[in-house]
Parts: sequence; structure tokens; C-alpha cells
Amino acid sequence: MLRRLLLTLVVVSVIAGGAVVAAPLVDAAVRTSVQERVAVEVARQTGATGGVDVEVRGGWFVPQALRGRYEDVRVVARGVPAGDLRVEEVDAHLSGVVVPLRELADGRVDRVEVERATSTASLAYPVLNGVLGQRQPPLSVAPDQGALRVTGTARVLGQDVSLSALVDLTAQAGGVSAVPRRLDSGSALLDRLSRSVLSGLRDRLAFQVPLEQLPFSQQVTGVEVRTTGLVVSTAGQSIVVGS
Repeated sequence: MLRRLLLTLVVVSVIAGGAVVAAPLVDAAVRTSVQERVAVEVARQTGATGGVDVEVRGGWFVPQALRGRYEDVRVVARGVPAGDLRVEEVDAHLSGVVVPLRELADGRVDRVEVERATSTASLAYPVLNGVLGQRQPPLSVAPDQGALRVTGTARVLGQDVSLSALVDLTAQAGGVSAVPRRLDSGSALLDRLSRSVLSGLRDRLAFQVPLEQLPFSQQVTGVEVRTTGLVVSTAGQSIVVGS
């Protein structure tokens, strides 16, 4: 059993090399081993294709492992599928993480309980545009002086007209909603259209980014526009990962 192995390693190392020198080395080795094992399981459960890093923080690791409870854990997962999207990176901070020692001993972590979690999820513009480009009409987004601009086209009075607008981003429980402001265009045709028609064209630029399948079953709490993509903040509590 892993419990006996941990205790044996500590005792043998202390006897052989002295408590002051050997115990910290053994504790660090066990920490690294468990972090690597948990990272493999997180990658398996989330489908992350770009690798997973797990860092168990705090003091001595062996007592945490014996209790099966970790108060401060950071998980960074890359290339995480979330519905039609692929999240470039999820950087999660977890507290009150419970992983039974027997599951570590069996070499497979099937269930993880988390009291509280916060994270950021990075959505690159090429990924967003790949999804929005499948819409009818196709849309694309890009940063514009700290805001997000959406562009598209529409058929108006027999002409293809380019549409563009800055959008207001709103965090929702299942993702992010983008609502365009007024249309920005130098088109004389658009200038002649009625307000009601312009409103309808503006609504065609609205879109949603569903993020209901983020790791750790968290809810979206905020969104920020960056030069490389959107950074979505999430939070959750009483989370169960796995069966």
C-alpha cells in the first residue's frame, strides 16, 4: 500500500541519512511523484492535449497525502476541449482538494472532491474565429483598443455590405454573451437605412461563446479582452470531478 510505502521511505531515509537532510528530500520526491500521477489523470479526464502541470503547495507533503486532503493546489491544463471550442489554457487554483490515498495507491484517481476553485481560461482568437466562421453569416473577432470588434457581411438591397461593431461582453453561467453596439461603417447605403433596419443588422453580429464544459464544473464570472484572445474568469464550489 502507498501509505506503508510513504512511511517506510521516510523512516528508512531518516535512519540512513539523518532527519534534517533526508526527510525533506524524500518528501519532495513523493510530492513530485504524486503530482505527476495526478497530472496524468487530469489529462485523461479533461481530454487536455497540450499537457497538464499539477503543483501541490503547502508545507510537508507526506502528511497531506496520508490525510488524503490538500489545501492549496494549482492545475494548469493546455488544449482543453470545451464543446466546439478548444481552450488554450486553463489555470485553476483549488482549495480543499480530497483525493483518497487508496486511489493513489491503485494508480488511478477516479474521483476528486474540491471545496472551492477559481480559474482563468484563455480562448485564442484563431480558435474563436474558427467557430464563428461556421455561422451564417460568418463572423470574425479581433481586439480593438482594449475592446472586442466583430465583423461580418450582409446582403442589403442586392449589395454585399461589410458590417462591424464593438461588442459588450457579459459573463453568463454557461459562457460569454457578445452584444454589438452601434454599427461602424463608412457605407453610404447603411447611412440611408432606417433605424429599425440597422438594429436588425446589428443583431446579426451578436453571438455567444458556450463554456458549459470547462474543467471542474465552474461558472463563468468575468471576461477580459487581451491582445491574443479572451481570458474568462470562473469560480465554483463543492465540485466533484470523476465518478
